[in-house]
Formats: sequence, C-alpha cells, structure tokens
Amino acid sequence: MKKMLFAFCALMFSAAASAQIETKIVGVWSVDSVTENKDLKLNNKETKDYSKLKKSEIIFTADHHAKFKLLFSGFNIADGYWYYNESKDVIVITKWNDRKVDRMRLWYDLLENDRIKFYIDETPFELYVSRKAE
Repeated sequence: MKKMLFAFCALMFSAAASAQIETKIVGVWSVDSVTENKDLKLNNKETKDYSKLKKSEIIFTADHHAKFKLLFSGFNIADGYWYYNESKDVIVITKWNDRKVDRMRLWYDLLENDRIKFYIDETPFELYVSRKAE
C-alpha cells in the first residue's frame, strides 16, 4: 500500500510540475537580449543570425500552437506544435502538421520578473525573453 501511495504521489507531483512549466511559458515573448555560449565560437552565418535574434518573438498558446519569428531560416516556424518533454525537461517544437520530426528543442531557466532564458539546442545562442503585455 505504501508503494502505491508513493507512486501516486510521485505521479501527481510530476504532473503538477509539468503543468506549472506549461502554464508559465504560455504567452507572447519578446527577446530582450541574446548571448552566446562562450565555449563555442560563432561561424559567419551564426554571427549574422546573432543580430537578427534580438528582434525576435516567440509565441506559445495554451492549445499548444507555437509561432517562432526568430528571423533566420532554420527556426522560422509559422505554425508549430509545442510540448513539454518531462523526462528530458525540455520544450520540443515540431511543425503542426508533422509532429514526428523535432524542429527545435529549448532548454530554459525561469528567471525573476516573469522572464525566461532559453537555450536553443544545437546553437550557441541563449535568449533572454520577457512576456509582452497583452
């Protein structure tokens, strides 16, 4: 009985943590600043992308639509689908009509003042974003 109770509590905590992350990221996010991972050297294309990222916007809706206006070709996703992968603690983005292929993975840190820091997988970029007033 104790094992079942423990498993149930662990499941409920896990579901609550997942729901909390999903609730926190729903909204329209503007990029405040961009930094690059100091361990990686930017190539010419990434240097151009770096300045474009500062004008970007990310939208997560409650029905799991995602729109990324990241202003460079690899990450322009006009109609995406997002979900939180709890086992990897990452936000995964696919195309809405092709959910079998991951287009982007975002790791994150929740910051103070309703801000988030996103780490874009397979890039040297770190995005500091804040929720836009609606």
